[in-house]
Amino acid sequence: MRIIILGAGRVGLTVASNLASENIDITLIDKNQSVIDAACERLDVSAICGNVSHPDVLESAGIKKADIIIAVTDSDETNMMACQIAHYLFNVPKKIARVRAQAFLDVQDTLFTADAIPIDAIINPENEIVDFIKNLVLHPGAQQVLSFAEDALNLVETKFARHHPMIGKSIADLSSLLQGVYARIAIIYRNNEIIVPNNGTIIEEDDRVFFIAASEVIQKVLNILFNQDKPYKRLIIAGSGRVGLGLAKALESTMQVKIITTNNSQAYQLSEQLDQSIVLCGDAADEAFLLDENIDRTDVFCSVTNDDETNILRAMLAKNLGARVVMSLVDRNAYMGMVDNGSIDNVIYPQHTTIGKILTHVREGDISSVHSLLRGKAEAFEATVLDNGTKSDIEGKAIGEVKLPKGVTIIGLVRQGKSLPTKSNITLEGGDHLILFIADKSVISQVEALFRPTKSLLSKIIG
Repeated sequence: MRIIILGAGRVGLTVASNLASENIDITLIDKNQSVIDAACERLDVSAICGNVSHPDVLESAGIKKADIIIAVTDSDETNMMACQIAHYLFNVPKKIARVRAQAFLDVQDTLFTADAIPIDAIINPENEIVDFIKNLVLHPGAQQVLSFAEDALNLVETKFARHHPMIGKSIADLSSLLQGVYARIAIIYRNNEIIVPNNGTIIEEDDRVFFIAASEVIQKVLNILFNQDKPYKRLIIAGSGRVGLGLAKALESTMQVKIITTNNSQAYQLSEQLDQSIVLCGDAADEAFLLDENIDRTDVFCSVTNDDETNILRAMLAKNLGARVVMSLVDRNAYMGMVDNGSIDNVIYPQHTTIGKILTHVREGDISSVHSLLRGKAEAFEATVLDNGTKSDIEGKAIGEVKLPKGVTIIGLVRQGKSLPTKSNITLEGGDHLILFIADKSVISQVEALFRPTKSLLSKIIG
């Protein structure tokens, strides 16, 4: 597979680094030579300096043989133009573009078509971030909540910090604690190592535990594990950009929301766009201001400005002043180690919330959703079992009979909209949705092959 990535910013580099370990020919294009040089130092990819929407630049990058282009520059218009050129001049099969302006998104069903602007998939990082944070706020105790099979199943990350009563106990003990609620502990991440647990695995301090369960019981599981039986009611958002405004709109009907901006005119504009949220003009890094706004009685404080340092310091101050849970948007990889020490409850990395949407369209076979985990080290994705009438595919086999590459585990099964336990004796049927965890990304192509039509079926289709 050949992929050309237009724009070597944080999103472009994240996509490239996620795919570089696979058998994919990747070329990066960016107009900034220093950015290109840095990318070549970090990644084993081809790179070209030039205007991403110029046909000659695209041709020099090998676009005539490209299977996919991913346009993720900072300019919506540049991304759209590049996709048009890739389609009409070079007949690239699949075009993915980052589009952020709401004016374009409001008419996307009409605008992004083969007859107008031929883009196959739209990526909007801000909307992805809003959805990610919204899920955290609605599921107290979770570090992330990922949805599969039209939200029939959720994969949830939790963390067992010091003094948690489950530390020193086994997975079997945890299952007993759940009192018949089915939730599978899919993986444990401990000391930079991925562990696929069994019933005897002992939970240790600071383990990051991923469990999968039907969406309707997720909060019940979190309640049992973390005594989180009360939903969050009060939210303060520091930051009035696209993410802050989107988050306020998404949650103002279900909880008390306050949004803080330092700009008077922007405060007025926000009040015009929000129905129930309280808009405050002030400095979220001002201790007296936060105390006046009852920060000590706030369930969630979320800082989502465009400045990492500001977000980190505000979140730490809010936590020190008594906020129950603090969240911070952090865009730079350099800060990851600094803020993963527990001083901030939830750190949101924009590039990691976006990458899954892109990977969904890159993966081959009948794969409908992809989530990148552990900063790109692993993946979880949903694939549909094809009913092709042959004995060579996985349809008709028991789960225990499916030969999976090392490091790949089936962690979830949805049949006709209903979640089923992934027992080894369950026979797979055509149309089943499987959720798989992949610890070794070098074997992804082998997993994809399980969900592609066999040669016999292809010959029937072509014939």
